Amino acid sequence: MSHRPALFLRHGLTVVGALVACSLLTDLTQAQTDKPQQRRLVLDIELKRQGPVQHGIERGEQSLSQRWQFSALMESNGSPVPYNPLDPDDARRQLADAQRQTAAARGATPAAMPDVAAMQAQAQALQARCGQDSACLMREASALATAGMAGGAGSNRRPIDPATQARLKSYGEAAAACERQPAGRAREACQADARRRAGGGDDGPADPSLPTPYLVFNGMPVCDLQLAGRIDERVKGSYNDTYAVVQTRETAVGQDSRRDDQWCPSLMAVLDTRNGRVWASLNLVPRAVMGLTTREESNRPGQRREGLIELRWWEASDWVAGRLLRLSASGQDQAVLPAGTGQAEIRMSWRFKPA
Repeated sequence: MSHRPALFLRHGLTVVGALVACSLLTDLTQAQTDKPQQRRLVLDIELKRQGPVQHGIERGEQSLSQRWQFSALMESNGSPVPYNPLDPDDARRQLADAQRQTAAARGATPAAMPDVAAMQAQAQALQARCGQDSACLMREASALATAGMAGGAGSNRRPIDPATQARLKSYGEAAAACERQPAGRAREACQADARRRAGGGDDGPADPSLPTPYLVFNGMPVCDLQLAGRIDERVKGSYNDTYAVVQTRETAVGQDSRRDDQWCPSLMAVLDTRNGRVWASLNLVPRAVMGLTTREESNRPGQRREGLIELRWWEASDWVAGRLLRLSASGQDQAVLPAGTGQAEIRMSWRFKPA
C-alpha cells in the first residue's frame, strides 16, 4: 500500500499551521528572546571533623568546626542555549548529537524548500480577508493548502486523491473549532485529536538531538555578594626533634561577615529548565575568615598571628565540589565521610530562586 497520500496529508497539515501562524504573527519581530531573569544563589556549608592530621613530620589529632555562607545575585538574559559550560559531560553529548544529526541527514531525502514569497503573499491575503478571526484564518488556510496540494497551473506537485482533500478540509474546520477553546491543555488535546482524525498521527516524542534549554546565569557587576564564615580548630600534635619529642598545640578561631563584589564577574550558574537542576561555579570566591591563630611548643615561646584563616573541606572537598554541580531550586544534603581513624560530617543547604 502506498504511503504517498499520508505524506501529502502530513505536509498539508504543516502548511495549514504555517499559513495561520504567518498571518497571526506578521506584526511581531522575527527574533524574540525571553525576558531577563534574576536569581539569588544562597549556600550554607558546615563541616565538623574529628581525626588525624599531618604537616610534614608533625602529626596530631584535630577537632574542627567551621561554617561558610554565601549569597549573590545572578542574572540570565532569558535566552536558552544548547550547551552547558559547567557540565563535564556536555561535550560528549554535543558530539553524540552531532553524529546522530549527520547520520540522519545522510539517510534522509531532502525536503523541497517552501516558496517563502508565495506563503507570505497568501498570508497577507488571508489577513486581509479574515483580520484576526482565527476560525476564518484556519478555514481559508485549509482551503488554500488543499488547492495547492491538488495541483494546478504551474504546480510541480502530483495531485492527491479526493479523500485526502476532504480530510484536509475537515482538519481545517476542526482546528478552527479548537482555536475557540481556552489556551492550555484542553486546546492542545483538541488539536492533537483533530490531527489524529485527519490521519496526521500522534505527536511524536521530542527529538533528543534538538538543543536543550539551558539558562546561563552570571554574577551581575554589583551582585550584592555576601560572605560569612566561622572556624574553631584545635590540634594537639607532636614531632621528633633531635633530642626529644616536642609536643605542640595549635588553635585557629575566627568569625566574620562582609560584602565583596569584586568576585561577582567570576560567578556562574546554569539552570536546566527541563528538570530544575542547577550547576554552580564559585571557584574564585575566597573561603576565609579573619581570626587568630596560635601555636605552642613544649619549652618554647608561643606564637600568635591575626589575619585571614583559610577554610578547608578536607575529605569533604570532592563531595562539596560534586554537590555544587547537582543543585536544585532549594534543598539540603549531608554526608558522613571517613577521616583516617575519625570522621567528617558535612552538611549543605542551598536556594536558587527568583530575586
